[in-house]
Amino acid sequence: MKKIYLAFLLITLSLSTGFSQLTFTIAPSMAALTNYFQGIGLTISNMTVTGNPASYGFFSGTSNMSFGSGVIMSTGMVNNLISNPSGAFLSSDNATMGDGLISTVASGPSYDACIIEFDCVPVNSNLLFNFSFGSEEYNEYVYSGYNDAFAIAVTGPDPAGGSYNNTNFARLPGTNTPVVSVNSINNGNGGAGPCTNCVYYIDNATGLDVAYDGFTSGLLGLVPVTPGQTYHFKIVIADIGDPYYDSSVMFLANSFKSAPPVTTGIQENEEQGLALYPNPSSGSVVKIDVKDNTIKSAELFSAQGKRIENVQFDENPNTVKLNGTTKGVYFLHVTTNKGKSVKKLIVE
Repeated sequence: MKKIYLAFLLITLSLSTGFSQLTFTIAPSMAALTNYFQGIGLTISNMTVTGNPASYGFFSGTSNMSFGSGVIMSTGMVNNLISNPSGAFLSSDNATMGDGLISTVASGPSYDACIIEFDCVPVNSNLLFNFSFGSEEYNEYVYSGYNDAFAIAVTGPDPAGGSYNNTNFARLPGTNTPVVSVNSINNGNGGAGPCTNCVYYIDNATGLDVAYDGFTSGLLGLVPVTPGQTYHFKIVIADIGDPYYDSSVMFLANSFKSAPPVTTGIQENEEQGLALYPNPSSGSVVKIDVKDNTIKSAELFSAQGKRIENVQFDENPNTVKLNGTTKGVYFLHVTTNKGKSVKKLIVE
């Protein structure tokens, strides 16, 4: 009962946005959500969302959990309370159903599930996605029954033979361990060890950017696929054990992609830490974030491969001036000191 009591007591904490640069948009249209998920080399269709309308949306800006822009799914409410120091408290009972798949994955009853589903047709033999998982259950409820979790279930042809049937590909990097949860990535109860996959864990107990007390580093998921075949994706995050203490997962915009094997040093966005924001853009300037890399040039191309001549790149402060570029889907080719990257840009 102590945990439930604290949830109701602390939910009255006041909102302060002075420390973080993240902003949020809730309940976007299915068309907009499709545009945010879809990267190069694939087509996404039949987008649906199940859950509280305030539990999913877009983020934009920078924080120590994610940067750029993308999709956020939460077991609570997506709002500016997330953009606070870790002393703020995130706990919303959305009074929504759990999900059988995530209950099985996390070995416990689930609540407040947020579920996004879509169909996908890749053009190459792999499908990649980038994400980060964060939770208020850290660090005090590690190894308890409150094992909030996240899964990406895939159904479709397995290129190795047979079929995927809700096969979970939210896995620890380089393993076949199909669990991304509070109990699978942490530094022990209270943050003092023992370590469980803590190379991927960031203790945010004193953080200033997001309110979650802990989160994972950016993780890369990989699904082997057969080009031209249809795959069904079910992405789900849920509270486990009770409907309190929120968790969320963030996907970088357009990070769902089907890219050919890299043999020439040309990579597409996140492998070199590249992101654009705002994206989609309705303004005249787009910021390029490349972490520790140095940008040498940036060129914008239409979806048909035509170079857009009126776009201007400014090396300081790494911005692209769109100069009246018409609405549509474009691809920004960025050359850095580590090679060349391609990033999808939507102009609204």
